[in-house]
Amino acid sequence: MALLFDTFTTRDHLTIRWGYAAATTSPIRGTVLFLNGRTEYMEKYAEVVEELNERGFAVTSLDWRGQGLSDRMLTDSQKGHVACFEDYLDDLDLLMTIVHRHGAPSPTIVLGHSMGGHMALRFIERHPEQFDRVILTSPMIDIQLPGFLPRAWLRWLAHTAARRGLQGAYVLGAGSVGARDRRFDGNPLTSDRVRFERNVEMIRRTPQLAVGGVTYGWLDAAMRSIDRVAAPAFARSLRVPVLMVTAAQDQIVCLRAQAQFCRQAPDCRHFSIAGARHELLVETDDRRAQFWRAFDDFVTR
Repeated sequence: MALLFDTFTTRDHLTIRWGYAAATTSPIRGTVLFLNGRTEYMEKYAEVVEELNERGFAVTSLDWRGQGLSDRMLTDSQKGHVACFEDYLDDLDLLMTIVHRHGAPSPTIVLGHSMGGHMALRFIERHPEQFDRVILTSPMIDIQLPGFLPRAWLRWLAHTAARRGLQGAYVLGAGSVGARDRRFDGNPLTSDRVRFERNVEMIRRTPQLAVGGVTYGWLDAAMRSIDRVAAPAFARSLRVPVLMVTAAQDQIVCLRAQAQFCRQAPDCRHFSIAGARHELLVETDDRRAQFWRAFDDFVTR
């Protein structure tokens, strides 16, 4: 793994793991802050880090609180939980303070996947001066829900359950990582068997990386943050160029919400990759190549 790892301590006394990798070619073109998605961890994107380094970018990243090898939030370490998304933002504040103190090269680009894309947008709202470009892959502008499940009902359920002391309980139907999560056939994440099985093997070798379903607390926090990002005024307020790359076969996040967000933002390129599932950066070589062509064009324009 190209990343060198370290830790920092949050204001609420959690230990967060972060990593940094210097560019391997010159000239040095800047720094990419890579923000991965829910359940993920830095090792999963070793390939991406190396590809960014080869393009002349230094890379910094972290394991979000509650996942990877950062401190978990609950006794059951597989529960995907956070009290509020502002906690993620506060952790990013501390990370960027460290990165700037170490003299990371400019300009700074943020590359965020899924929940990481959502948090990239929230962080840019907080610190619009820190980033020159933002690149989003399958961003969580909204969650993809079955047609029979009204979003307002889900929001009410999550909020009510959290208020009634169930914030640390799995949402109905969720649980720890099981056999279905290790089965390639029918998975909604990637059509690349080799990369899928590589990630399954990482969890097998290091079980403490595993994260299962979300809690009512996480879902309540997510729905509140989604309401903020999905509001038209949020997209219109962006003053940073955005590249949004979406997966045409995404079953995890809402494609319609992504397209609407990009239409509302002042400077947003929207590119869809046919046949791709949710994890674009863990997809087949041909689909990943389409992403990298869009990336290269965007960062050099």
